Amino acid sequence: MRAHLGANMPQRYLVNQARYAARGGLLRLPEDMRIFISRESNRADMARFYFFCVAFDQIVKEGLQGDFAELGVFKGFTAGIIATMARRTGSTAYLLDTFAGFNDADRTGVDATVPAGFHETSVEAVRNLIGDQNVKFVPGYFPATASQLPPDAAFSLVHLDCDLYAPMAAGLAYFYPRLVPGGFLIVHDYSSLHWPGAEKAVDEFFATRPEAVVPLPDSAGSVVIRKSRTPARYSNWYVRRNASLFGAEWTPAAHGSLSALLGDGWSRPEPWGVWSINEAHEIFVFLDAPPVRDIVLEFDVGAFLLTPNTPREYGIFVDGQIIQDWVFTAEDNRSIRTLRIPPSCLPAGDDDLPVIRVTFLPTAVISTAELQLRGGDMRRMGLALHRVRRAG
Repeated sequence: MRAHLGANMPQRYLVNQARYAARGGLLRLPEDMRIFISRESNRADMARFYFFCVAFDQIVKEGLQGDFAELGVFKGFTAGIIATMARRTGSTAYLLDTFAGFNDADRTGVDATVPAGFHETSVEAVRNLIGDQNVKFVPGYFPATASQLPPDAAFSLVHLDCDLYAPMAAGLAYFYPRLVPGGFLIVHDYSSLHWPGAEKAVDEFFATRPEAVVPLPDSAGSVVIRKSRTPARYSNWYVRRNASLFGAEWTPAAHGSLSALLGDGWSRPEPWGVWSINEAHEIFVFLDAPPVRDIVLEFDVGAFLLTPNTPREYGIFVDGQIIQDWVFTAEDNRSIRTLRIPPSCLPAGDDDLPVIRVTFLPTAVISTAELQLRGGDMRRMGLALHRVRRAG
């Protein structure tokens, strides 16, 4: 396994693994690749494995809700990572296969010359390899076995690896409408030139749909399709995630937790929080619903004072209009400051994200170096931002 650790591994799992873990990453490498590389040929196809990893990361990042499915399990080498992520996300992995090789009825047309194969497996063998927690085995001929799936099933990731035209076409017809918006549909063998039925089924199916295939650089020429989404001003994942940072609970500014909300004029995050620098600094306030009253935000902040006896004043602007003043003194420095924003400040156009740009303008900026203080810092520091939340 050590030979594969770092071999084309995405940086998030290698040199930036500590940052990945701090952001709540669910993958635990290298142990999560153990089942995949237990098949010798897979050891030269790590691009395929890593794509599954980053796809699951994106699902978690966007908060996509839905179970996982694989049609064409064989011995369970990719089912291993699917089952692992089902357990860690509280989802179910539905694993569908004849578990007896190709069905002769499917070896027709473009697949007429395909020999019988993939019969060296069983439900018991796969269960022994990957376990059965959060896993539902669905043996038999598809699409007849679809009746064993929940009638209201929804999926955030589906992997089709059934090689032949007939099961691939049936898998696309069944799973595509059950993918959640933004869900991942991964199709193996599309551009390998070894399984023409898989390519034909995909090309036909997506000829009349809005999505297009994205080729992946794995050895068998997989492609990925993400289910299209209807634009929604307040409900897309990016808005929801960033709006949650201004939630009822405090969100700390340490370690980059607020990086999605900080615009120009901020330094690198530090373990305690983040300094604003230079002449102006911006914070973006995302809204996940139309405001019906004033938006009330709370900031745990202090200010760098130019001298102990010199107050530091900040004008706070929204859309070029000043809405509030903050004054910091030696006697009243770090504290919880409230900012009240009227609903009229929200951008009016439907094509605009529901985000308010708040700009802080200090009356003066200067660095500790310019003040000739000990250990002079060249940054022109202003606000010390510790945490934020939305009040009310």
